[in-house]
Amino acid sequence: MNNNDIIILGAGPAGLACAMELYKAGVKSTVIEKDQIVGGLAKTLIFKENDYTFRTDIGPHRCFSKNQYLYDFIENILQEKWILVNRQTRQYIDGKYYIYPIKPFEAFRNIGLIKSTIMLFSYFKSFLLFKILNKRINNFEDYVIANFGKKLGEFNMLNYTKKIWGIDCNKIHSDWAKQRIKGLNFTNALLSSLKKNNKGPKTLINNFYYPQFGSGLIYSTVVEKIKERGSQVKTN
Repeated sequence: MNNNDIIILGAGPAGLACAMELYKAGVKSTVIEKDQIVGGLAKTLIFKENDYTFRTDIGPHRCFSKNQYLYDFIENILQEKWILVNRQTRQYIDGKYYIYPIKPFEAFRNIGLIKSTIMLFSYFKSFLLFKILNKRINNFEDYVIANFGKKLGEFNMLNYTKKIWGIDCNKIHSDWAKQRIKGLNFTNALLSSLKKNNKGPKTLINNFYYPQFGSGLIYSTVVEKIKERGSQVKTN
């Protein structure tokens, strides 16, 4: 079997995962990528200025999963470059920074008594409509309002999502919300922030694994591995 027997289009996560599985089975392949850098949307861009090197990922790709095979796979190829990172996430809203996952007292201090009270009553209203009266959830906006209240949802979730995706949240399917923020709501967000060992929804985790030099390190390492046995990766 030669390199031309199996051709993989795209050197993103899916394409290189396929090439890696073939590598482990002793099968050669040729991966064709139109970009210069492998990794697709999970690539790491590298900039050099004078004696300094800067790396930036196209969006965060933190790894937190119950899939042990995935952890073992990445740890096996990266070894000591697969590191545990303490999460430091901040949201910048109305001129102030908010720690995420939410810290109740810090958020209360920033928002203020009046606005916090309005948000609380908004949540109770939504709880009544969606949880007690069983109002139907039709889209992402409904899902957020049902779980956080309209005021809190508009404060830090709905506006953010619209900005990222460029469409109104009532045009995004509710199933997407269930995937992205499954199990997350106003009550368990508060309870989770008060627990020393956070075992709440995965979006509230306090630490995660990440490649030392960016997510692209996974894919550049895979390229090195598969080339060891004669596979090819053609870019540009």
